[in-house]
Amino acid sequence: MKSKPDSFDRQAPEIASLRRELEELRLAKNGLKESEERLKSVVSRSPIPAFVISKDHRILYWNKALAQLTKIRAEDVIGTSQQWRAFYGKKRPCMADLLVSRAQEKISKWYTGKYTKSKLLDEAYEAIDFFPELGHQGKWLRFTAAIIRNESGELIGAIETLEDITRRKKAKEALLRAHKELEERVQERTAELAQANEALLTELMERHRTQKALKQTTDHLSLLLESLPIISYTRKANENFGITFVSSTIEEITGYPPRCFIEEENFWTDHIHPDDRPRILDELKAGQAKGTHRYSYRFRVMDDSYRWFSDYWRVVQLPAGSTNYIVGAWQDVTEDKRIRQEGELRLQQMIQTHKLTALGEVVAGVAHEINNPVSFIAYNVPILEEIWSAVETILSRSSARHPDWEKRGLSFEEVCRNMQEIIQAFKIGANRISRVVTSLKEFSRSDETAQKKLMSVPEVIAGALVIVGAQIRRTVSKIEQDIADDVLPVSGQFQKIEQVIANLLINAHQAIPAGRKGLITIRCRYIERLKAVVVDIEDNGKGIDRKIMDQIFDPFFTTRRDRDGTGLGLSISYGLIREHHGLISVLSRPGRGSRFSLYLPVDGETDISLYPAILCIDHNVKYLKELKANFVDAVIWRSEAQDKPEDILQFLIEHPEVDLIVSEVRLKGFTGWALLEKIHAKFPLLPVILYSADRKALVAPPQAKALPDYTLHKPFSIDKLQKIIHDVGRQQL
Repeated sequence: MKSKPDSFDRQAPEIASLRRELEELRLAKNGLKESEERLKSVVSRSPIPAFVISKDHRILYWNKALAQLTKIRAEDVIGTSQQWRAFYGKKRPCMADLLVSRAQEKISKWYTGKYTKSKLLDEAYEAIDFFPELGHQGKWLRFTAAIIRNESGELIGAIETLEDITRRKKAKEALLRAHKELEERVQERTAELAQANEALLTELMERHRTQKALKQTTDHLSLLLESLPIISYTRKANENFGITFVSSTIEEITGYPPRCFIEEENFWTDHIHPDDRPRILDELKAGQAKGTHRYSYRFRVMDDSYRWFSDYWRVVQLPAGSTNYIVGAWQDVTEDKRIRQEGELRLQQMIQTHKLTALGEVVAGVAHEINNPVSFIAYNVPILEEIWSAVETILSRSSARHPDWEKRGLSFEEVCRNMQEIIQAFKIGANRISRVVTSLKEFSRSDETAQKKLMSVPEVIAGALVIVGAQIRRTVSKIEQDIADDVLPVSGQFQKIEQVIANLLINAHQAIPAGRKGLITIRCRYIERLKAVVVDIEDNGKGIDRKIMDQIFDPFFTTRRDRDGTGLGLSISYGLIREHHGLISVLSRPGRGSRFSLYLPVDGETDISLYPAILCIDHNVKYLKELKANFVDAVIWRSEAQDKPEDILQFLIEHPEVDLIVSEVRLKGFTGWALLEKIHAKFPLLPVILYSADRKALVAPPQAKALPDYTLHKPFSIDKLQKIIHDVGRQQL
C-alpha cells in the first residue's frame, strides 16, 4: 500500500505538464473561437455583400447584404459548398474556390479578360462580370477574392466581396446612347448646313478657280525666286525706305529671318558696314529717277562676319496719290569678291616676284660694279696707311717747324691727326660698303627651291639691320637690341625670315610720327616650353586702330595707300612665317606703339598652338579661382612672401602670350605699384589693371614712375572688369 503514493509522486510532474498543455489548448481554442467570432461579426455587419469559405470550400459566413443581393438565406447555404448557386446556373468554381484550391493559374480560364490582380491586397484578385441569374434581368457585379491565413501563415480559407454596379453600368450605357443621339443630331444638322452651303459653294467655285490660277502663277513665281541665288525684296520709295517684303532666301545667307527686315525699321541700315553706309544711303536717296541702279556693300550677318552684297533695284511708278515702291534683288557676291581678290593677289605677287627678280639682277649688277672700286679702295688703304707712316716720320724730322705751317693756319700735329682719321674713315667706309654689297647679294639671291637648314636668328636680325638700318635710322633715334645668349638655331630659310624681319622694321619706323623721338626694341630669346625662338619688334609709334586689327594681315589692306602702300607686306610676312609652321602676333596700343612677335619652332615643322592669356596676381586663392572661373584664358599667380617683381618679369618673358595683367595692389612680397614700374620698364605696351579693397592703396605713391591703365575698388563686378578688358583690347595671336 505504501508503493502507491510513491508512484503518484513520480507521475505528478507529468500530470502537471499535461494539465498545462490542456489549459493552453483550451485557451487557444477559446482564442480561435474569439477570432472566428470577430470575423463573423465583421462580415455579418458589413454593408458590402460577402461570404467566407473554409479550406474545404464549405461556406462559413454569408452576410445579410449578400443574402439580400442573391435572395438566398445564410442558413440555407452555410456549411455547404453551394456558393455557386447564387451566381451561376450550373456548378462551377467561384474565384474564392480557385484561391482556396491554389489554382490561380485557372482564373484566366474562368474569367478571361475580366480579372486583374489586386494592387492593394496580396494574394487577392478582382473582376467585373455580368450574372444573368441574379434578379430579373441579371446584374453587373464587381467582386474581389482574397486568401485568409492564420497567425502561422497557413491557408485557412478565403473571403469574397461583391459590389452591385448595375446602375453605374446602365448610367454609362445611357450616357453612350445620349452621346450617340447627339452625334446623329449633329450629323443631321451638318447635312442641313451642307445643303444650305451648297448654293454658296457653287457661287464661290468660279472665284476659287480664278484664285487657284492666280495662286499657281504666284507659286511658280515664288518657286522661281526661291530657287534663284538672289534675294528679292520690295521697299517704299519714301524717306524711310521701309522694307515691305523679303524672300526667305535671306535667312540661308544671313541667318536672319525676313521678319527682322520688315518689322525693324533700321535693321537693314544698321547692318551695313559703317564705311559703306553713308555712300549707300546717299545713292539710295539720289536714285529715285527711272532706270536700274546697282551698287555693292558689305552686310553684317548673324555670326558678326561681313558678306558682300550686290544690290540691283529700280523704282516702280504707281498712279498719282499712291506710294511708289522700289523693287530689287540682293545677291551674295562674297565668293566672287574673294576669287577676284585672290586673282589680284596672285597677279600682284607675280608682278612683285618679277620686280624682285629684276631688282635682284640689277642689285647683283650694281653690287658687282660697286665691288670693283671698293675692292680697289680696300686694297690701297693699307698701302696709303703705310706710305703715310713713312711720310709722317720724315715730316716729323725735317718739317715739324717749317714756316709754311703757320702761314696756312695749320700745325704738324693737326695734319697728322686728320690724316690718320681720314685713313681710318676710308677703312670703315670700305668695310661697311663691302658688308652692304654682300648683304644685297644674299638678299637678291633666289631661294624658292632652297631646302630648310639650320640658321642663327640673331644673324638673321643682323642681316636685316644691315639692309634696312640706314633707312630706319632716318626717323628712329635709337634701336635697342635684347638678344639672349642661349638662342638655339632654327630650321628654315635665311632669306625669307630676313625679309619678314626687314619688313617689320620698316613698318615700325614708318609708324613713328614726325617729331617723336623714335625707339625700336628688338628682342630675341629661346622659350623651352614652346621649343621655339621668339623675336619681338616693338616701336613707340602711333599704334594700330582697334577697328582694323582684324584686317592688318589681309592682302591689299594698307593705311598708307596715299604713300604707295601695297598692303602686301604683312600678308606676305604672315605667309612666310606660316611656311615655317610659326606664328605672328601683334599687340598694339593706339598712341603708344605696337609689338609684332614671331614664333619660330626650332625644328621648322612642329605647329605652335598658343592663345592670348590674362595674368591674374593675388594672395587670395579664393578670389583667384573666381577670376579663373569667369575668364577661361586666365593664368593665376598666387603671391607669396618670397616673391619678387623679377620673378613675374621672368614669367612674362617665358609666356609672351600674356597680353594683360590684373593684380591686387597689396601683395605679400611687394606692392602692385612696384610691379607696375618693372613691367612698364620692360614691356611698356602691356596693359596693367590694379585693384584693392583699400581706396588709399589705389592712390599712386609720390615716387611712382608709371600709372596703371585702370584701377578698381573691390568689390567690383565681373561685368565691369570684362568691359574694361574689352576697352583695353587684346593681343591678336
